[in-house]
Amino acid sequence: DMYRSPALKAYEPSSQFENGQEAQLPVAGSIPRNYDVYGYEDTPAGYELAKAKLSMPAEFIGEENLKEGKELYGIFCTHCHGDNGDGQGHLVKIEKFPPVPAYDSRDLTPGSMYHVIMYGKGLMGSHASQLNYDERWKIVRYVQELRGDKVEMPAETSAEEMPVSEETTDENN
Repeated sequence: DMYRSPALKAYEPSSQFENGQEAQLPVAGSIPRNYDVYGYEDTPAGYELAKAKLSMPAEFIGEENLKEGKELYGIFCTHCHGDNGDGQGHLVKIEKFPPVPAYDSRDLTPGSMYHVIMYGKGLMGSHASQLNYDERWKIVRYVQELRGDKVEMPAETSAEEMPVSEETTDENN
């Protein structure tokens, strides 16, 4: 009845669908709205690939993004990494965590920083559930500023060049 569709309760048995359940899984391969497909796997090889190939999108280079990145850094990063990225955050100083390497003591690229925010590395856990795509890049931009990195406009990258991991295209959802 298209005029008055039946009211279905999500977890009640039903004859409306073949499997007898009202709550159905999304179609295999579907992607939620506003979801960023990150195509680098959570492996050492994925980290190295992101470090070498992933560059900051041009829209995150401006001053407004730098300001927002500084705010986000203050919320999510300073407690371990310190206000200046020297690895002397409050939790390190009170010995809740072992010393964190300073940003300027490591070979970091925008891709490696984004990857670590996405998946975590060492004692740092993933921040993917707390920070969306834009916020992650804004923090990366601010960390570049802390490091004194020269930030250049990146070359345009087409969507076809971005790898897609098996995890995001898994048909067994």
